[in-house]
Amino acid sequence: MNRRLGLFSARSAALAAVKLFVLAAILGPTHQAEAELAGYSTLEQSVIAEQLGRRGLRLETRPEGKHIEAIEIATVDVFDQRDPVPDFVNVFHATTREHVIRRELLFEAGTPYRATLVDESARNLRGIPQLSIVLIVAARGSAPDRVRLLVITKDVWSLRLNWQVQSANGHLNYLVLNPSEENLLGLHAIVGALFVLDPASYSLGLTLAHRRLLGSHEQAALSASFVRNRQTGAAEGSFGEFRYGQPLYSLGTEWSWGTSFLWRRDVARRFVGVRVATYDAVATPGDDRIPEQYDRDRLYGGYQLVRSFGQRFKYDLSLGMEAERRAYVAAQLSGLDRRAAAEFAQHELPVSDQRISPFAQLHAHRTDYSALIEVETLGLQENYRRGHDLVLRLYPASSSLGSTRSLLGSLAELSYTVSIGDGLLRPLVASQMQYAAHGRDDALLEGALRFVSPRFGLGRLVLDGIFLDRYRNYLNRRFVLGGDSRLRGYAVGAFQGASELALSAELRTTSIDLFSAQLGAAAFYDAGDANDEVRRFQLKQGAGLGLRVLFPEFDRIVLRADWGLPLSSGYKTLPGALFVSFGQAFAMPAVDVPNVLSESL
Repeated sequence: MNRRLGLFSARSAALAAVKLFVLAAILGPTHQAEAELAGYSTLEQSVIAEQLGRRGLRLETRPEGKHIEAIEIATVDVFDQRDPVPDFVNVFHATTREHVIRRELLFEAGTPYRATLVDESARNLRGIPQLSIVLIVAARGSAPDRVRLLVITKDVWSLRLNWQVQSANGHLNYLVLNPSEENLLGLHAIVGALFVLDPASYSLGLTLAHRRLLGSHEQAALSASFVRNRQTGAAEGSFGEFRYGQPLYSLGTEWSWGTSFLWRRDVARRFVGVRVATYDAVATPGDDRIPEQYDRDRLYGGYQLVRSFGQRFKYDLSLGMEAERRAYVAAQLSGLDRRAAAEFAQHELPVSDQRISPFAQLHAHRTDYSALIEVETLGLQENYRRGHDLVLRLYPASSSLGSTRSLLGSLAELSYTVSIGDGLLRPLVASQMQYAAHGRDDALLEGALRFVSPRFGLGRLVLDGIFLDRYRNYLNRRFVLGGDSRLRGYAVGAFQGASELALSAELRTTSIDLFSAQLGAAAFYDAGDANDEVRRFQLKQGAGLGLRVLFPEFDRIVLRADWGLPLSSGYKTLPGALFVSFGQAFAMPAVDVPNVLSESL
């Protein structure tokens, strides 16, 4: 949820040419060296050249199996000669300590070089939010059979006003402010405040987190926030969480465990733009204009134990227990016509439910990865798992043991990723089913597809589609479509239904390096609809242009501005809508592996 504010300024294109010249001088003219760095961006190549040059090292193109004689850690300043910010500003940043980086490495001096361990270490480091650039390169050692490893990391600014914003045409739809110190004493501990604003309410709270308690692999997080109504100032509830456990931090880790407790008590609202949507009952004359809002009370608690088997082909077996309560009350219905109130409750109010379940789960996947650039972020290495990714989960519940329904629940998800040059193809299918007594079944079918073309002269073509169908909807839950992600140009939350179909195509340009800021553009086309019945889909269409900016001093996530135009009849095309937010408009489809340490409400 955290997003970073960045700085932007112009940079001469000639500087990029100078970097490449220096890079060639340091690495030498061999084709092997060129091939070794072909997968890195211009920004990353310049960082490698600079750090090798400072140490008088030359790239080793065939390190596999050679003796690691030394490991050097290079922590690059947040602000350096690549940006216009004065270097003295780094004094106010707590740079990650060297031992914090070393403890994430799965290799050590005195052992043979193994590319699998080096690559996994780099992936683990890239998964740490406090780091942006992560590079591990092999340099020539003191003898032909020896290598030196250089681990290069660049922090994101730690003392910061993290933020996330969704705005459309000058109207603020959603704002998150998280002023925090995210690298306390250089140890990757987080202490911060949390402010969340939507068109009707705001919340204020505190957050504490550490992913390596006392140098161990155990992690903990604690947060609590209180919610108030913007118009009246009245208290509307609270939300928060406690998590503690140890994840599977490497491919060789055999055991993992975790426990968590989450709560949320507030008022849920559906917005169309910045206004609360209203409901008009069919059973009554005139427009009832019932606000689509209700009191929400949710609790979740769980414990999980995981045993992991295998190396290249992984099988993670999980056993655990979870309890969940969902309670919904529409308090504003008391003064309405009984027919309108009953119709609103039937069609719009989610069904309250309580479930206490043991569960068993299998996660099977390959550990082969492709290192790509210019897919979801700009100018930085990204890792995508290839091959199959499968989750199977079973959980029973009984009304005699405290659950609302006696049921047998199942979850099945499968994706398969194929590399296409330096692009990929990933289809995904998923099914969630709860077979319950007395016909109170709930079931969801999902299908998704992502195609990322190989890079060509201009950039990449990204095609993405998703289909969601709650063909059994006892819990009366719906999807919302429209706004800054899918169907850009239409109002936020304009369409809702138990089923959804959304298709998007984007032409994303290759980024250019401007004072270390990475700048790209996009042209897009969206189509989709949400409805309670699939046969009643009427696809809406939209198109537009977008800007993408990444500031590696502050995050790995792009800042996105999209100007979308509705193209369907009945909607005004111009002036369209301008949306500003963080992250690409639609996320890469991926198997969502249930885990108590990542559960959300």
